[in-house]
Amino acid sequence: MRNLVTGGTGFLGSHLIETLVARGELVQALVRPGSDTRLLEQQGVERITGDLGDPASLSIAVAGVNRVYHCAALTSDWGSWSAFQAANVEGVRNLLDACLATHIEKFIHISTTDVYGHPDHTANEQTPFKLRGWPYGDTKIRGEQLVWDYHCRYGLPVTVVRPAAIYGPRSPTFVGEIVGLLQKGEMVHIGTGKKPAGLGYVSNVVDLVLLAADAEAGLGQAYNANDDSMVSWRTYVNRLADMLGERHPFITLPYRLAYLLGWAMEGSYRFFKINHRPLLTRMAVELFSTDQSFPVEKARNELGYRPRVDFDEGLERVESWLRETGAITKRHGG
Repeated sequence: MRNLVTGGTGFLGSHLIETLVARGELVQALVRPGSDTRLLEQQGVERITGDLGDPASLSIAVAGVNRVYHCAALTSDWGSWSAFQAANVEGVRNLLDACLATHIEKFIHISTTDVYGHPDHTANEQTPFKLRGWPYGDTKIRGEQLVWDYHCRYGLPVTVVRPAAIYGPRSPTFVGEIVGLLQKGEMVHIGTGKKPAGLGYVSNVVDLVLLAADAEAGLGQAYNANDDSMVSWRTYVNRLADMLGERHPFITLPYRLAYLLGWAMEGSYRFFKINHRPLLTRMAVELFSTDQSFPVEKARNELGYRPRVDFDEGLERVESWLRETGAITKRHGG
């Protein structure tokens, strides 16, 4: 089995590649010029230099491939619409076109539960998409719609996986960014902080992705991906603080106030053309204050999905990684 993984130097993609290599499968990764490819080199993974905006490089990347795992995306709560459109919509279209020209067995598209628009209630795979007016979620909706269009119109064999909040070693967002805010004393809780965070330990999400890719039942289907736990953001953030030897966030912003602040900050940053990310965005407010417990019953019933790493073990692995990288220098209790 020969596999192409886009986003192979990223968080989910790198963990997926590790597992594919461990299974004895052939793996090649599409990497942008200048990317840090040390992990790929250590595993003997073939690197194909290219870009989702370069159709010629994509044609080379998909040639002779059985499965394509499309993990690459622009993932952030802040940025220009044009950048998100290029990566999450036009990049998807270019890759789909390249796949049509060859005979792949399956195209596995990594989407997101953000396509549901943070409804703050249980949303299964049949829940309609909801545009919210910010770039990430809206362009991921349009990108996934393209995947379904190519499946229905051209018969491209596709499977879609929609993770919620993926965490684990090498996570730049739900570990790296939160750790940085905690260490600077800038992390806050939003709302009650008690609603489920939709956490998915990275190897559990990889397990689900591979189950969906391997199973005939996964063809033409979408699956939510998380650990099926009720761990809240407050619990997660406070446990990270304990791990770091930092104090728990002492400021709690009510949802409405936080949303208003996010809206105002976004507007002011755009008006003054400030390039870096605002301290608070509407997307971040919605993420940390709405129910993210998107059910995984479909994956359980159709694929036999069972998360193997629970919350405590997941945090132990995160702590080990943070100590290895020097992000934690304190010992518990001091």
